[in-house]
Amino acid sequence: MVIPAVLFLAVAGCADPGAEPAAAGPEAAGPSAAGFDPAAVLAEFDAADSAASKSGDGEKLAVWETGPALQNSLAGVKRARLSKRVLPGFRHQDPVFAVSADCFVTSAKMAVDGEDRPRADAGHFVRDDAGRWQLSHHVMISDELVAATGAFRQATAHPTDELLDAARRTALTGEVFQRSIAGPADTTVLAPSAVLDDQLAAGWSIYTSQMEAASMKVDRRLTASEWAPCAAKTGDGVIGFLTLNVVDTIVSTKDGDDAVLAPPAPDLLATGRTTAVKAHTITVSRVEVFLLEVPLDGAPAAVLGLTDAATEITATD
Repeated sequence: MVIPAVLFLAVAGCADPGAEPAAAGPEAAGPSAAGFDPAAVLAEFDAADSAASKSGDGEKLAVWETGPALQNSLAGVKRARLSKRVLPGFRHQDPVFAVSADCFVTSAKMAVDGEDRPRADAGHFVRDDAGRWQLSHHVMISDELVAATGAFRQATAHPTDELLDAARRTALTGEVFQRSIAGPADTTVLAPSAVLDDQLAAGWSIYTSQMEAASMKVDRRLTASEWAPCAAKTGDGVIGFLTLNVVDTIVSTKDGDDAVLAPPAPDLLATGRTTAVKAHTITVSRVEVFLLEVPLDGAPAAVLGLTDAATEITATD
Protein backbone atom coordinates (compact mmCIF):
# COMPACT_ATOMS: atom_id res chain seq x y z
CA MET A 1 0.00 0.00 0.00
CA VAL A 2 1.66 3.18 -1.19
CA ILE A 3 1.00 6.31 0.85
CA PRO A 4 0.64 9.45 -1.29
CA ALA A 5 2.94 12.35 -0.52
CA VAL A 6 -0.16 14.36 0.42
CA LEU A 7 -3.82 13.60 0.84
CA PHE A 8 -5.73 14.02 -2.41
CA LEU A 9 -7.78 16.60 -0.54
CA ALA A 10 -4.62 18.54 0.28
CA VAL A 11 -3.46 18.96 -3.31
CA ALA A 12 -5.32 22.22 -3.65
CA GLY A 13 -4.80 23.25 -0.04
CA CYS A 14 -8.23 22.05 1.08
CA ALA A 15 -7.25 19.62 3.81
CA ASP A 16 -8.72 20.44 7.18
CA PRO A 17 -5.97 21.04 9.77
CA GLY A 18 -8.43 20.39 12.56
CA ALA A 19 -8.62 17.82 15.31
CA GLU A 20 -7.21 14.33 15.19
CA PRO A 21 -9.61 11.48 14.34
CA ALA A 22 -11.12 10.06 17.49
CA ALA A 23 -9.49 6.89 18.75
CA ALA A 24 -11.65 3.82 18.97
CA GLY A 25 -11.16 0.09 19.32
CA PRO A 26 -12.84 -2.59 17.23
CA GLU A 27 -16.25 -3.78 18.34
CA ALA A 28 -15.67 -7.05 20.14
CA ALA A 29 -18.75 -8.86 18.83
CA GLY A 30 -17.90 -8.47 15.14
CA PRO A 31 -14.57 -10.28 15.01
CA SER A 32 -15.69 -13.21 17.16
CA ALA A 33 -18.89 -13.66 15.14
CA ALA A 34 -16.89 -13.77 11.90
CA GLY A 35 -14.46 -16.35 13.25
CA PHE A 36 -11.26 -14.31 12.93
CA ASP A 37 -9.61 -11.27 14.46
CA PRO A 38 -9.49 -8.38 11.93
CA ALA A 39 -7.14 -6.40 14.18
CA ALA A 40 -4.60 -9.23 13.95
CA VAL A 41 -5.07 -9.40 10.18
CA LEU A 42 -4.46 -5.66 9.90
CA ALA A 43 -1.36 -5.80 12.11
CA GLU A 44 0.12 -8.63 10.01
CA PHE A 45 -0.69 -6.70 6.84
CA ASP A 46 0.99 -3.56 8.18
CA ALA A 47 4.24 -5.33 8.98
CA ALA A 48 4.56 -7.12 5.63
CA ASP A 49 3.04 -4.58 3.26
CA SER A 50 4.85 -1.63 4.81
CA ALA A 51 8.18 -3.43 4.32
CA ALA A 52 7.26 -4.25 0.70
CA SER A 53 6.32 -0.63 0.04
CA LYS A 54 9.58 0.69 1.50
CA SER A 55 11.63 -1.72 -0.60
CA GLY A 56 9.54 -1.12 -3.72
CA ASP A 57 8.99 -4.87 -4.09
CA GLY A 58 6.01 -5.33 -6.41
CA GLU A 59 5.99 -9.13 -6.04
CA LYS A 60 5.68 -8.90 -2.27
CA LEU A 61 3.01 -6.21 -2.57
CA ALA A 62 1.05 -8.63 -4.75
CA VAL A 63 1.04 -11.14 -1.86
CA TRP A 64 -0.81 -8.70 0.39
CA GLU A 65 -2.78 -6.66 -2.13
CA THR A 66 -5.06 -7.28 -5.08
CA GLY A 67 -7.36 -5.43 -7.45
CA PRO A 68 -7.33 -1.65 -7.60
CA ALA A 69 -5.32 -1.33 -4.37
CA LEU A 70 -2.46 -3.27 -5.96
CA GLN A 71 -2.72 -1.32 -9.22
CA ASN A 72 -2.47 1.95 -7.33
CA SER A 73 0.45 0.71 -5.23
CA LEU A 74 2.42 -0.48 -8.26
CA ALA A 75 1.94 2.92 -9.91
CA GLY A 76 3.24 4.56 -6.73
CA VAL A 77 6.27 2.27 -6.65
CA LYS A 78 7.12 3.18 -10.26
CA ARG A 79 6.77 6.89 -9.54
CA ALA A 80 8.99 6.62 -6.48
CA ARG A 81 11.65 4.58 -8.29
CA LEU A 82 11.91 7.04 -11.17
CA SER A 83 11.89 9.98 -8.75
CA LYS A 84 14.60 8.25 -6.66
CA ARG A 85 12.43 8.33 -3.54
CA VAL A 86 12.03 5.72 -0.82
CA LEU A 87 8.40 5.17 0.08
CA PRO A 88 7.57 5.56 3.78
CA GLY A 89 6.48 2.76 6.04
CA PHE A 90 3.19 2.92 7.91
CA ARG A 91 1.22 1.46 10.79
CA HIS A 92 -2.50 1.63 11.49
CA GLN A 93 -3.67 2.84 14.88
CA ASP A 94 -7.01 2.54 16.67
CA PRO A 95 -8.82 0.74 13.85
CA VAL A 96 -12.56 0.18 13.66
CA PHE A 97 -14.11 -2.59 11.59
CA ALA A 98 -17.23 -3.74 9.78
CA VAL A 99 -16.78 -7.50 9.46
CA SER A 100 -18.18 -10.50 7.62
CA ALA A 101 -16.71 -13.96 7.06
CA ASP A 102 -15.41 -13.25 3.55
CA CYS A 103 -14.49 -9.56 3.62
CA PHE A 104 -14.21 -6.63 5.95
CA VAL A 105 -14.00 -2.85 5.85
CA THR A 106 -11.78 -0.88 8.17
CA SER A 107 -10.94 2.71 9.02
CA ALA A 108 -8.05 3.87 11.15
CA LYS A 109 -5.52 6.50 11.94
CA MET A 110 -2.26 5.81 10.17
CA ALA A 111 1.20 6.61 11.49
CA VAL A 112 3.50 7.28 8.52
CA ASP A 113 7.28 7.18 8.89
CA GLY A 114 8.74 10.68 9.00
CA GLU A 115 5.44 12.40 9.74
CA ASP A 116 4.51 13.82 13.13
CA ARG A 117 0.75 13.76 12.66
CA PRO A 118 -1.22 10.60 11.85
CA ARG A 119 -3.31 10.48 8.72
CA ALA A 120 -6.58 8.58 8.31
CA ASP A 121 -7.61 5.95 5.80
CA ALA A 122 -10.21 3.35 4.89
CA GLY A 123 -9.65 -0.06 3.34
CA HIS A 124 -11.46 -3.15 2.12
CA PHE A 125 -10.02 -6.67 2.57
CA VAL A 126 -10.99 -9.90 0.81
CA ARG A 127 -9.80 -13.51 1.04
CA ASP A 128 -7.87 -15.02 -1.87
CA ASP A 129 -8.41 -18.61 -3.05
CA ALA A 130 -5.96 -19.86 -0.43
CA GLY A 131 -7.76 -18.03 2.37
CA ARG A 132 -5.17 -15.27 2.77
CA TRP A 133 -6.48 -11.79 3.47
CA GLN A 134 -5.56 -9.12 0.89
CA LEU A 135 -6.24 -5.41 0.66
CA SER A 136 -8.41 -4.80 -2.42
CA HIS A 137 -9.43 -1.13 -2.04
CA HIS A 138 -7.87 1.76 -0.19
CA VAL A 139 -8.27 5.54 0.06
CA MET A 140 -6.91 8.21 2.35
CA ILE A 141 -9.54 10.44 3.94
CA SER A 142 -9.37 13.87 5.52
CA ASP A 143 -9.93 14.55 9.19
CA GLU A 144 -13.17 16.35 8.45
CA LEU A 145 -14.66 13.15 7.00
CA VAL A 146 -13.38 10.67 9.57
CA ALA A 147 -16.59 10.90 11.61
CA ALA A 148 -18.44 9.03 8.85
CA THR A 149 -16.14 6.02 8.96
CA GLY A 150 -16.13 6.11 12.76
CA ALA A 151 -19.64 4.71 12.42
CA PHE A 152 -17.94 1.38 11.64
CA ARG A 153 -17.94 0.85 15.39
CA GLN A 154 -21.64 0.09 15.12
CA ALA A 155 -21.49 -1.38 11.60
CA THR A 156 -21.66 -4.82 10.04
CA ALA A 157 -20.35 -5.79 6.61
CA HIS A 158 -22.72 -7.14 3.96
CA PRO A 159 -22.58 -7.78 0.21
CA THR A 160 -22.81 -4.38 -1.46
CA ASP A 161 -25.47 -5.53 -3.93
CA GLU A 162 -27.71 -6.49 -1.01
CA LEU A 163 -27.39 -3.09 0.63
CA LEU A 164 -27.68 -0.96 -2.53
CA ASP A 165 -30.09 -1.94 -5.28
CA ALA A 166 -29.04 -2.00 -8.94
CA ALA A 167 -30.78 1.28 -9.76
CA ARG A 168 -28.98 3.15 -6.95
CA ARG A 169 -25.61 1.65 -7.88
CA THR A 170 -26.10 2.50 -11.55
CA ALA A 171 -27.15 6.07 -10.79
CA LEU A 172 -24.17 6.62 -8.50
CA THR A 173 -21.72 5.10 -10.96
CA GLY A 174 -22.92 7.33 -13.76
CA GLU A 175 -22.97 10.44 -11.59
CA VAL A 176 -19.49 9.86 -10.17
CA PHE A 177 -18.04 9.42 -13.66
CA GLN A 178 -19.81 12.46 -15.13
CA ARG A 179 -18.72 14.61 -12.22
CA SER A 180 -15.13 13.34 -12.50
CA ILE A 181 -14.94 14.85 -16.00
CA ALA A 182 -16.64 18.09 -14.97
CA GLY A 183 -19.97 17.06 -16.46
CA PRO A 184 -23.41 18.27 -15.36
CA ALA A 185 -24.03 17.69 -11.67
CA ASP A 186 -27.14 16.07 -10.25
CA THR A 187 -26.81 16.91 -6.58
CA THR A 188 -29.94 14.91 -5.76
CA VAL A 189 -27.83 11.81 -6.48
CA LEU A 190 -24.43 12.93 -5.20
CA ALA A 191 -23.78 15.92 -2.95
CA PRO A 192 -21.24 18.60 -3.90
CA SER A 193 -17.76 17.31 -3.14
CA ALA A 194 -14.49 19.16 -2.64
CA VAL A 195 -12.39 16.14 -3.54
CA LEU A 196 -14.44 15.17 -6.60
CA ASP A 197 -15.69 18.49 -8.00
CA ASP A 198 -13.04 20.95 -6.88
CA GLN A 199 -10.00 18.74 -7.38
CA LEU A 200 -10.41 15.67 -9.58
CA ALA A 201 -12.82 17.33 -12.01
CA ALA A 202 -10.97 20.64 -11.83
CA GLY A 203 -7.74 18.80 -12.59
CA TRP A 204 -9.38 17.18 -15.60
CA SER A 205 -10.48 20.59 -16.89
CA ILE A 206 -6.95 21.95 -16.53
CA TYR A 207 -5.54 18.87 -18.26
CA THR A 208 -7.87 19.21 -21.25
CA SER A 209 -7.03 22.92 -21.53
CA GLN A 210 -3.31 22.13 -21.49
CA MET A 211 -3.83 19.56 -24.22
CA GLU A 212 -5.73 22.08 -26.34
CA ALA A 213 -2.91 24.59 -25.93
CA ALA A 214 -0.52 21.89 -27.21
CA SER A 215 -2.75 21.21 -30.26
CA MET A 216 -4.07 17.94 -28.87
CA LYS A 217 -7.38 16.73 -27.53
CA VAL A 218 -8.14 14.10 -24.93
CA ASP A 219 -11.33 12.14 -24.45
CA ARG A 220 -12.07 10.04 -21.37
CA ARG A 221 -14.49 7.13 -21.48
CA LEU A 222 -15.69 4.70 -18.84
CA THR A 223 -14.79 1.12 -19.77
CA ALA A 224 -15.81 -0.78 -16.63
CA SER A 225 -17.11 -0.24 -13.11
CA GLU A 226 -17.34 -2.41 -10.04
CA TRP A 227 -18.50 -2.07 -6.46
CA ALA A 228 -16.35 -3.76 -3.82
CA PRO A 229 -17.83 -7.07 -2.61
CA CYS A 230 -18.63 -5.78 0.88
CA ALA A 231 -19.89 -2.50 2.27
CA ALA A 232 -20.39 -1.31 5.83
CA LYS A 233 -23.98 -0.88 6.94
CA THR A 234 -24.18 1.83 9.58
CA GLY A 235 -27.23 2.98 11.46
CA ASP A 236 -28.54 5.21 8.68
CA GLY A 237 -26.45 4.44 5.61
CA VAL A 238 -23.96 2.39 3.67
CA ILE A 239 -20.25 3.05 3.18
CA GLY A 240 -18.71 1.29 0.20
CA PHE A 241 -16.05 1.42 -2.48
CA LEU A 242 -16.69 2.06 -6.18
CA THR A 243 -13.99 1.41 -8.79
CA LEU A 244 -14.04 3.01 -12.24
CA ASN A 245 -11.78 1.87 -15.07
CA VAL A 246 -11.39 4.66 -17.59
CA VAL A 247 -9.35 5.21 -20.74
CA ASP A 248 -7.99 8.55 -21.98
CA THR A 249 -7.55 8.78 -25.74
CA ILE A 250 -5.13 11.48 -26.91
CA VAL A 251 -4.81 12.63 -30.53
CA SER A 252 -3.37 15.66 -32.30
CA THR A 253 -5.72 18.34 -33.60
CA LYS A 254 -3.32 19.06 -36.45
CA ASP A 255 -3.78 16.90 -39.55
CA GLY A 256 -0.94 14.46 -39.96
CA ASP A 257 0.72 15.24 -36.62
CA ASP A 258 1.26 12.75 -33.82
CA ALA A 259 0.14 13.13 -30.25
CA VAL A 260 2.98 13.43 -27.74
CA LEU A 261 3.09 12.66 -24.02
CA ALA A 262 6.42 13.86 -22.66
CA PRO A 263 8.17 14.03 -19.28
CA PRO A 264 7.46 15.15 -16.64
CA ALA A 265 3.90 13.98 -17.28
CA PRO A 266 2.76 12.14 -14.10
CA ASP A 267 1.15 9.35 -16.14
CA LEU A 268 4.54 8.50 -17.65
CA LEU A 269 6.06 8.12 -14.19
CA ALA A 270 3.14 6.04 -12.93
CA THR A 271 3.61 3.58 -15.77
CA GLY A 272 7.39 3.42 -15.39
CA ARG A 273 8.31 5.40 -18.50
CA THR A 274 11.21 7.84 -18.67
CA THR A 275 10.95 8.92 -22.31
CA ALA A 276 8.27 10.60 -24.39
CA VAL A 277 5.53 8.62 -26.12
CA LYS A 278 4.72 9.79 -29.65
CA ALA A 279 2.05 8.21 -31.85
CA HIS A 280 -1.05 8.91 -33.88
CA THR A 281 -3.16 7.79 -30.91
CA ILE A 282 -2.07 7.49 -27.29
CA THR A 283 -4.32 5.76 -24.79
CA VAL A 284 -3.87 5.93 -21.02
CA SER A 285 -5.68 3.34 -18.94
CA ARG A 286 -6.38 4.34 -15.35
CA VAL A 287 -8.11 3.07 -12.24
CA GLU A 288 -10.09 5.33 -9.91
CA VAL A 289 -11.47 4.29 -6.52
CA PHE A 290 -14.14 6.25 -4.64
CA LEU A 291 -15.27 5.76 -1.05
CA LEU A 292 -18.96 6.68 -0.86
CA GLU A 293 -21.37 7.19 2.00
CA VAL A 294 -24.89 6.42 0.80
CA PRO A 295 -27.85 7.33 3.05
CA LEU A 296 -30.59 4.71 3.20
CA ASP A 297 -33.33 7.35 3.15
CA GLY A 298 -32.56 8.33 -0.45
CA ALA A 299 -30.67 11.53 0.40
CA PRO A 300 -27.67 12.41 -1.79
CA ALA A 301 -24.57 10.28 -1.35
CA ALA A 302 -21.22 11.79 -0.36
CA VAL A 303 -17.68 11.13 -1.59
CA LEU A 304 -15.40 10.54 1.40
CA GLY A 305 -12.16 10.00 -0.54
CA LEU A 306 -10.69 8.78 -3.81
CA THR A 307 -7.58 7.59 -5.60
CA ASP A 308 -6.62 7.96 -9.26
CA ALA A 309 -3.70 6.24 -10.98
CA ALA A 310 -2.55 5.59 -14.53
CA THR A 311 -1.84 1.89 -15.09
CA GLU A 312 -0.89 1.52 -18.76
CA ILE A 313 0.02 3.65 -21.80
CA THR A 314 -0.49 2.35 -25.32
CA ALA A 315 0.77 3.99 -28.55
CA THR A 316 -0.94 3.26 -31.88
CA ASP A 317 0.30 4.55 -35.24
